[in-house]
Amino acid sequence: MDKYERILFIDEMLSKVESMEDAPSPTDIRRALEAVCGSIDRSTVWRDIRDLEEKFHAPLDYVDKKSPSGKRCKGLFYTSKAFRVPAMFSTGDKIRSAQLVMRLLDSVRGTPVYEEAAEAFRDLATEAPVVDSRGGMKFGLDSDERIIFIGPPCVAVPEDTWRTVKEAVSRNRRLKFSYHGRDRTVEPYQIIFGDGNWNLWCYDYGSRERRLFTLANMEGARFKTGKDNEFVLPDDFDFRRLTPGYFGTFHSDEDCVVRVRLRGYAAKYAMCRTWGGEQTVERISDDEIRLSFRTSQFPKGGSEASCAGGPILSWILGWGEFAVPEAPAELVDIWRRRVSAMSSALEE
Repeated sequence: MDKYERILFIDEMLSKVESMEDAPSPTDIRRALEAVCGSIDRSTVWRDIRDLEEKFHAPLDYVDKKSPSGKRCKGLFYTSKAFRVPAMFSTGDKIRSAQLVMRLLDSVRGTPVYEEAAEAFRDLATEAPVVDSRGGMKFGLDSDERIIFIGPPCVAVPEDTWRTVKEAVSRNRRLKFSYHGRDRTVEPYQIIFGDGNWNLWCYDYGSRERRLFTLANMEGARFKTGKDNEFVLPDDFDFRRLTPGYFGTFHSDEDCVVRVRLRGYAAKYAMCRTWGGEQTVERISDDEIRLSFRTSQFPKGGSEASCAGGPILSWILGWGEFAVPEAPAELVDIWRRRVSAMSSALEE
């Protein structure tokens, strides 16, 4: 049992004191601790009681009483029944985990959600008491630069847009806004963060389909007025059910099986990730694999100019000559034309 846990144990004992006769003495506390964690020094218990009072600002007081053996002793009690040591102070590991979450929040710094979330974790990460190398206690935890999170910079979202969209999502309110000069009316399902952007997953009445809209590009976000200003959230609203893969917030109405031949480092990297559903890896040689997965993140149909192969084509092209698509045929065709265009550009 560490120092945090002993202080929580003492705190629980004192919170149960109903009368001065029940107030435990330091000896009573030591015996109760020994019943749980084994032998413990008398001086250790006294230090814990002192830290409970001085570091946690516990409203401790003492009363003279007789022990069962007839000797005089001091019984401890709280002068305020409302005081308790928060359970979140129980272990240093929990506090450090809260700090790590604070660092993860840096990926959304500069967006309206950052301050709301950071405020909740700031107390956990910086105000909890910790034990130093000499067993002393202090408030605050030195920042740890050894574990960090890196992501793309966030695109700024106007605060009024954020709050309007957030409230529309939480209250199932139909939402109206202008998007690239076109008015939209939608049923907002989820707010999704990916690749530095906040997006709204929703049903769009104009296109009569589910779509993603970037919050930063919305103008004049407002609630729809009238009798039909609310909607019933469908059971299958969750965006994660539609896109089990790796390729961000991109979504297509149809799914397909993507098959890619990879070699070298591309093959090693690909084997350590989940790229889609029903994923399989076939070993071709020591240096080459065939990766196959099902996804709804490749845009089937339409022209190359309008679809451009989506994020999957960009991912394959990013590996250069170390990645060659084999299926679906439409992906292979777009890839061939893109490689040919790049080759022609070099000759110009």
